[in-house]
Amino acid sequence: MCAQTVVNYLVVEDKARPFQIVKNGESRGGVVSDIVDRIFAGSDYTVNHLVYPVNRLRHVVSDNEVQHWIAYDALPWRTFGNQGLYVEEPILQTHHVLLTCRQDMDGDIRNVADLQGLSIVTLRNFDYQTLDVAASHGRLRQIPIDRYEAGIKLVSLGRADGFVEMESRLRYHIKSMPEAGAACLRWLDFSAIIPDFPIYLAIDIDWPSDFREFVLKRIVELRQSGELARIKARYLSSDDGLDRGSGAE
Repeated sequence: MCAQTVVNYLVVEDKARPFQIVKNGESRGGVVSDIVDRIFAGSDYTVNHLVYPVNRLRHVVSDNEVQHWIAYDALPWRTFGNQGLYVEEPILQTHHVLLTCRQDMDGDIRNVADLQGLSIVTLRNFDYQTLDVAASHGRLRQIPIDRYEAGIKLVSLGRADGFVEMESRLRYHIKSMPEAGAACLRWLDFSAIIPDFPIYLAIDIDWPSDFREFVLKRIVELRQSGELARIKARYLSSDDGLDRGSGAE
């Protein structure tokens, strides 16, 4: 098989559910993973799922250890720098929220001043520039965690004031944690601090131009056929019972 018919799909080992789901070190679906598989289904390309811890994944790309890869990325992240090209049609839209059990926080988060003195959970090795700056000036305290479940428990037990993350990811993990204390959990719109942004597929800059065009064409077809919406619905059901406050989507 010609090397350029193999698409090396980069999968984050943890922290990416429900976009990428890994069990026992193997890729097992997820929103982005299902979209990638559908893009190449029935084509001359074969998808090879490669699973790495998040930092290792960045290094294998920067060190050119993997060629002809595809992954997901966003403009605020720029995970792959100049080594990746975005496929122009987005596949997802992000929306960040503050998950909290604080009932005295009666509105959505409008600015960093609303976080003054709070302890905020964030995922380790992820970039939250505004929060990082505020923490460095002593305006808030960041609590870095490695697993969503740990962050949700800290909030539900009142040991942290809030957990900042994408609504879709928090929703997915809360649904798998019936013991999480959902009676007090609620989320507040955080888009005034982290604006909504699209997620794209990113491809190795060394792919020929017709590969990028093929991927773009297939994303458009999947959107028009309703397949993209069906894939998202399988993982991102909104039936979680949480109070969204006054402005979260």
